[in-house]
Amino acid sequence: MTSSFGRSLRPLWGFAEDAILLNHGSFGACPLEVMNEQDRIRRDMESQPDVFFRTRIMPQEKHTDVREVAAQIAAFVGAQANDIALIENASAGTQAALRSIPLEAGDIVLITANTYNAVRLAVEARCTESGAECRIVPMPLPVVADDFIDAVKRNLSPRVKLAVLDHITSPSALVLPLERVIPDLRKNGTLVLVDGAHAIGQIPLNLKVLRPDWYVSNAHKWLFAPKGCAFLYASPAVAPITKPNVVSHFIGLGFPQSFDYTGTRDNSGWLAIPAALKFFHGLGPEAIWAYQHRLLDVCTDVLTPLGATPVGSRDMCAAMRAFILPQTRAAQSTDSATVLKTLWEDGRVQASVNILDGKLLLRVSVQIYNDESDLHALARVLDRHGWPGR
Repeated sequence: MTSSFGRSLRPLWGFAEDAILLNHGSFGACPLEVMNEQDRIRRDMESQPDVFFRTRIMPQEKHTDVREVAAQIAAFVGAQANDIALIENASAGTQAALRSIPLEAGDIVLITANTYNAVRLAVEARCTESGAECRIVPMPLPVVADDFIDAVKRNLSPRVKLAVLDHITSPSALVLPLERVIPDLRKNGTLVLVDGAHAIGQIPLNLKVLRPDWYVSNAHKWLFAPKGCAFLYASPAVAPITKPNVVSHFIGLGFPQSFDYTGTRDNSGWLAIPAALKFFHGLGPEAIWAYQHRLLDVCTDVLTPLGATPVGSRDMCAAMRAFILPQTRAAQSTDSATVLKTLWEDGRVQASVNILDGKLLLRVSVQIYNDESDLHALARVLDRHGWPGR
C-alpha cells in the first residue's frame, strides 16, 4: 500500500491516541491545519465583526468571501459558482429543496428503503402537509445494482413529481448507479434531488455529467472541512424556485445569494473550505481513492471469514463498506448499541452499526490515516465477542 498513507498520518489530526477510527463517514475528521485556518478566520471575525460580516459575508454587488468559496466548490464538482449555495449540512439542503417544490394531493415522492432516516422523515413531513404520497422503492439486502434500477423504473408514472435518491447510501454504504437512473427519471418528467452527503471527497463528482436538479453534500466528511460545512447545488432550471429554510434580509436576491446570510452565525468553517481543498489536493485525490480501495479489500478479507456478508458488490463501494452480521433471529433495536459498546470497551474501535431490513449491519469507513492493523483489530474484537443473536 502507499507508504505515505496509514497511521503515520495520524499526527495531522488531533486524534486520541488509543482510538481506532473506522467511522469517518458519520462525522468526518478535520485536520489540524484546516482547524488552524478556521481559528485564524474566527479571530479575524472577532477583531472587527461589523466589517467582517458586512464586507465578507453579506451579499452585495462586490464579490464576497462566501461566493469565492462557492466558486471553488463549483470548480471541484463540475458546476458554476451561481449553482452553489453554502449550507450547514446535507439535511438542511434537502429540507430547503423539499420546501421549494410545489406538491399537492396525488403527487408521488419516491425514496428508497435505504434512504437516510432524517431525509425520510423530512420527505414524510412534506408529503403530510401537501397531501402527496411518499412511496418507498424496495432495496432488499444484499443489493444488486440492476435490481435497484429496475425497482425505480417499475415505480415511475406521471404522478411521480420528485425522486430523492442517495448517491452513497448511509447505513448500507452503497454507491448507487445514478447515471443509469436519472435519464429515465428525466424522461418521466420527474425532478431529481440527490442526497450526496458522503460523496464529495469520497468519489469523483461531476454534476455537469450527472445532471440532477438538486444535489447536497457534506464537505465536513470526506473533504476534511470543519463541521457544519456543506453545499446545495440547484440547476438553472430549478434555481428560481429554490429558497433557504430561513427567510431573511436577502431573500429577494434569489438562489444562491439568499442562502449566504440568513442571520448571524459563525461562518469560519465555510471560509476554511479552501484550506480543506488544498489539504485534499495536496495528498492527491487519485492516490487517496486508490489507497482507500485497497484498504477496503483488506477489510473484506478479514471480516468475511467471521461470517460477515458484504451488502453489495465491490464495485458499488468507495471508501465505506457495510457487512451483514449473521444472526439466528431478527435484529433487535438494542443490538447495534451492544455491538458499538463492545467494540469501544474491548478494543477502542469506532465503527458504525445499524439495523436495516431486519438485519444487523456493520459499516466500516477507511481513511488515509488507517492501515491494515486497524482492520485486524476490529476483526479480533468481533471474533472474541461475536454479536447479539449470533
